[in-house]
Amino acid sequence: ADFVDKIRVDPGNFADGRKSFDTITELTDEDVKKSRQAIEEAFVPLVLKLKEKNKALRIGINHGSMSERILFQYGDSPEGMVASAVEFGEICREHDYHNFVFSMKSSNPQVMVQAYRQLTREMYARGWDYPLHLGVTEAGSGADGRIKSAVGIGALLLDGLGDTIRVSLTGDPELEAGPCVALRQAAEAARGRGVAESFEEVPSRHEGRFARRRCEYPLDVPLNADGSVLATIKAEALAHSREASLLAHL
Repeated sequence: ADFVDKIRVDPGNFADGRKSFDTITELTDEDVKKSRQAIEEAFVPLVLKLKEKNKALRIGINHGSMSERILFQYGDSPEGMVASAVEFGEICREHDYHNFVFSMKSSNPQVMVQAYRQLTREMYARGWDYPLHLGVTEAGSGADGRIKSAVGIGALLLDGLGDTIRVSLTGDPELEAGPCVALRQAAEAARGRGVAESFEEVPSRHEGRFARRRCEYPLDVPLNADGSVLATIKAEALAHSREASLLAHL
């Protein structure tokens, strides 16, 4: 903190570390309290140092490195990512330190989008307003990396979420700037106008409902052995979707 302007900590391995489900078979309120105390012992000195030096912090959750306790409580889920982020945010606030941002990264764009949306909802409920740094971790290289980043970051930008972004690509870091600029420009072009196509609402499909929906398959359609899911979307609708338009800018 004496030599840099901003520090990133990963709550998953900062204090209690990532292990496995097998090492915890029961978790009591006392266990949770002791774990919180251990986190505070390790984290509070850094918070106070950053506050003294007027330096910034990123609370950077990584889906692949959540702590043993969080995994036991919430499983490998976006809910666990949010709980871990809020826990560290609460400690910062308890010491009147507010110069921090959140990131909720995952190599799976769907998990990443869900985590950011749920964190935003949680912050709104608590009256918090902290910046969000968007990114898909280990996105890959070439077109694969750009597409995964566009799906995750682009969806959130169209939601109106995000303050800074990074497209994480395998290879030279300067290659990341172009896709970032394209995503920003595409989001700015969509600002102020609706991005969702109108559709007739049916009980089996609701775009704002995040709970797992029950599926019914036609008896004459065999399921793929790899577990592929059937979708009720027409090719014409997909070709003219806003998401396809966003990808075209990359």
